[in-house]
Amino acid sequence: MTIEKYLPPKELWPEFKISKELYESLPEKLNLAEEILDKNSIKHRNRVAIYFEDKKYTYREVSELSNRVASKLVEIGVQPLDRIAIRFSNVPEAVIANFAIIKTGAIPVTLHPRWSKKEVLHVLNDSGAKFVFTQQTLLQEIETVRGELKFLKNIILVGEEKFANEKGYVSFEKLVKEGDKKFKPVKVEKNSPSVLLYTSGTTGLPKGVVHFLPGILNVVINVGRFVWKLNENDVLGSAAPISFALGYGGLAMIPYYFGSAISLMRQPDPEYVFSMIEKHGVTVLSMAPTWYRKTLPTVTQLMEKYDISSVKLFTGGGEAFGADTIREWYEKTGHMIAEGFGATELFYISISNAVAPRPKPGSIGMPVPGVEVTILDPENLKPIKEPNKPGLLLIKAPCGTVYWNPYAEDGKLLKKMEKDVLFKSVALGDLAYFDEEGHIWFAGKGEDIIKSSGYRIGADEVEVAILSHPAVDDAGVVGVPHPVRGEDVVAFVVLKKGFEANEETKKNIYEHLKTNLAVYKLPRDIIFVEQLPRHLTGKLLRRELKETAKKLYKPKD
Repeated sequence: MTIEKYLPPKELWPEFKISKELYESLPEKLNLAEEILDKNSIKHRNRVAIYFEDKKYTYREVSELSNRVASKLVEIGVQPLDRIAIRFSNVPEAVIANFAIIKTGAIPVTLHPRWSKKEVLHVLNDSGAKFVFTQQTLLQEIETVRGELKFLKNIILVGEEKFANEKGYVSFEKLVKEGDKKFKPVKVEKNSPSVLLYTSGTTGLPKGVVHFLPGILNVVINVGRFVWKLNENDVLGSAAPISFALGYGGLAMIPYYFGSAISLMRQPDPEYVFSMIEKHGVTVLSMAPTWYRKTLPTVTQLMEKYDISSVKLFTGGGEAFGADTIREWYEKTGHMIAEGFGATELFYISISNAVAPRPKPGSIGMPVPGVEVTILDPENLKPIKEPNKPGLLLIKAPCGTVYWNPYAEDGKLLKKMEKDVLFKSVALGDLAYFDEEGHIWFAGKGEDIIKSSGYRIGADEVEVAILSHPAVDDAGVVGVPHPVRGEDVVAFVVLKKGFEANEETKKNIYEHLKTNLAVYKLPRDIIFVEQLPRHLTGKLLRRELKETAKKLYKPKD
């Protein structure tokens, strides 16, 4: 069974903007983990690679531990191009497992730690994952669907060797103890698929996007060199989930190429983050806009309590910061936040204020070197030359939209690629424009996409989940502006006859949703109404619903 059966025809792929010099310097066979980690494990063997609270892991330790795990993975049957899933909170074992998988020639698959059992089931089956690395605290969703998993051979459990043995799982600690620290990474073809990232699922279940070795390496170099400007003295700090796209690129891949360290932050509480900045000497902090907004009211007090003078760059993305947030942060800290733009489809950041000669609060910056951005007129599909005129945002970068397993469900993702790849460019559905100086600004987004706390959430998906409850006759979901989270998900529900609009019914609907949606997709409130505003054709009038939501929705926090 070849890997090609899981890939779309090449004529549907976007163009990859890969450095010719880099591409020609790569041998015909290589291993991505060697290029990113092991070469530095020789040069920087005693330098810290991972800071995790009171623990430190040197480059030598990370390299040898990942070798040990990789050697045992090969023994239990892992082969090149097999898919191996990782589902972790932010712990050092996540980094070690990721490099171990790559060293076998297999492909890491990311599973968000907050996904519901429905999403976990879909991703494990869709990817064809043979094994999944995880922790006991994240086992429930996997165990619940274990009988429906078509390809999974076993679970590799971190931190609970006795429990793993009792359950018949593979113990991570046992792999480390018995593995060979001198394992030689398996070299794969130069253009091999190397990482499989899954989207947050804005228009249904998460979609797999496969990224290839040269493109990943090019993104790693471009972001580290031009956006974060990393060197061996830097420490990248973040609390983004490491087994999801944003955290994966930042914490599991990019810094190691430059001999930098990471500060692996367990959770985003502002005081905790500030304490880790001081403790680990963080120089680049990458957090979601929501975190900055939550932190602003107490940032002055936190700066009096903790020394954060090591930070040279504050950055983030995933949703719009807003000029006011950036200005207030600058006024209180003396640092500008360098807003950036990336996507799972692009592997990581493609546009950033950190590369702009003069950053502009509110803009998303300028293209990272090697990235090509076009603003397309949606009417005539021609590039817009004049400034300040919105159009479709098209991006060519080292990585792009190549959907995994596109022939499933009658080729649904093949049809989607025709919309998501235009003129060999990645089209994410966002509207943007260039100003006179070449800065890029958002001009809007699809009205059914809600951006909350860094996540892109499809209103349709939430509506479908609500409508599957037996008490619900109709449902409409919209995003309502929130000063910290960007937007809150708010649901309007019309009940069937015989059901009462009370707190008990609301609680019952919430319990139903928790089994079908990731936690971050759950509505912040459910508002019962007699009817929803709909067009004669039956289409939900979201704009009207948004106006109603602004009047009726009262944030609880």
